[in-house]
Amino acid sequence: MIDRQVRLGKGGFTLVELLVYLMIAVVVLAGIYQLLIGQNRLWMKQRELQDVRTSLRAAGSLLAFELRQASAASGDLYAIASDSVALRSVQALGFVCGEHGNQPRYGLWGTSGEFFTTPLDSALVFAAGNVGSGDDAWRVVAQTNVWDPAGGGVTACAWGDTAVGRGKGTLDSAGPDPSGRGRPDLVVEVAGNADGVYIGAPYRAFRPVTYGIFREDDRWWLGRRIAVGPYEILTGPLRSPADSGLFFTYYDQFGNPTTDPTLVQVVDIILRGESLGKVPRANQAPDFQQDTLTLRVSLRG
Repeated sequence: MIDRQVRLGKGGFTLVELLVYLMIAVVVLAGIYQLLIGQNRLWMKQRELQDVRTSLRAAGSLLAFELRQASAASGDLYAIASDSVALRSVQALGFVCGEHGNQPRYGLWGTSGEFFTTPLDSALVFAAGNVGSGDDAWRVVAQTNVWDPAGGGVTACAWGDTAVGRGKGTLDSAGPDPSGRGRPDLVVEVAGNADGVYIGAPYRAFRPVTYGIFREDDRWWLGRRIAVGPYEILTGPLRSPADSGLFFTYYDQFGNPTTDPTLVQVVDIILRGESLGKVPRANQAPDFQQDTLTLRVSLRG
């Protein structure tokens, strides 16, 4: 009898103690669960917000780059509106280093970008006039064909004594040109008035491009379209135009707002983006994350 009482006295927890421990465990686990939910909401919020800011920075950098290359006085802006801008978008650059003997073809050196030959592709090439006469001008020509130097018939640069790039040879599969003049990177054929274009003239290939906000799948996006074609998505989503998802303000040289594309000197840009997905919120319905980017861009003179 004594041994049985001793064994019974060494028993485990009582039912009341187990219930108390269970309640404590439930409270602790519930607190941990709520903490994890809160951390997950915060992580989702930061992730979506970071995506929004990345999209806005990309959009702002692209629009600023395009506008900085444009000159309103030279006709680089075709049309301006509060939610879009149409301009000459530079696709490629180079310098005239040689000319075909009897064809409107030029060898280009120091090229970068892509040279296209669709009916929409044109170029600005600088024509130097007479000394001191003030007749220098950018010629607008159509870009009709592109070849390698052998195919285009301009196999060597012909830098003159006063050319900007004199003496700068280039390397190709055959090695440097022994004459020191260098070889063109490519040859372009143009159509239009190219009178007065000399060796060393800068050459800028461009396309007419419109940047604007457009709607697709019930969301708003920053888009680009060539000429009058459809918009292609660049980045987004953005807020609606009514909520200044994309908003341009144009100013002339005196700081006055203007609607004349030829007078624009400065452009203010507002971009308001929102996240692709909604983020859960405590005791509230899920919602999009939003952020705003504003910048001011000065055009090329």
